Amino acid sequence: MKALATTVLGILSVCAIPAWANLIPITYSLTGGPIAPPVVSGTTLILDGYFTGSIVSGDTSLDTGWNPVTYQDHSIVDLTTGLLHGTISILFANGDTLAGNVFEDVSELVATGGGSFTQTLTFTGGSGMFAGATGSVSGSGVAGGTVSGSGVLNAPAIPEPGSIGLLLGGFAVLGVSGRLKVNSRFWQRE
Repeated sequence: MKALATTVLGILSVCAIPAWANLIPITYSLTGGPIAPPVVSGTTLILDGYFTGSIVSGDTSLDTGWNPVTYQDHSIVDLTTGLLHGTISILFANGDTLAGNVFEDVSELVATGGGSFTQTLTFTGGSGMFAGATGSVSGSGVAGGTVSGSGVLNAPAIPEPGSIGLLLGGFAVLGVSGRLKVNSRFWQRE
């Protein structure tokens, strides 16, 4: 019984070691624009954007499940500075989501009505593979065109279903073996 307890404690101590996160370099390319006409309120412009495109990691198995993606944002532009900030939501083809914040320098667009802009997306979590994800990407684009860039996504490590099944199976074998030893001792006492 002492050997069984030692084995179980050893397994539990290994399981208690935190998993390392996956640092995933990504590039993105999105095309779209405002969903509806922007609303001007004083010196601010309120807009909602909708884009479609791709986020590529270089890992074919990830990229296939991820793409195509849809990107939505709700943003406010300060018309005096040309700086935009807002929230984002990215929906991947496999149903996972990634959420965060957007910051853009759209001063050229505000001043001239056209031109280019720069952006930074900061990730703060999501669902599925992206639950607890962090990271950021930076890019640039042209009004009414494509925005693209690159950065790093820090996605938490998720154990594969086979690993969990193997762990549970191991506990079952340990339980049965311990039970058999207890039963054999009971019958030997008679």
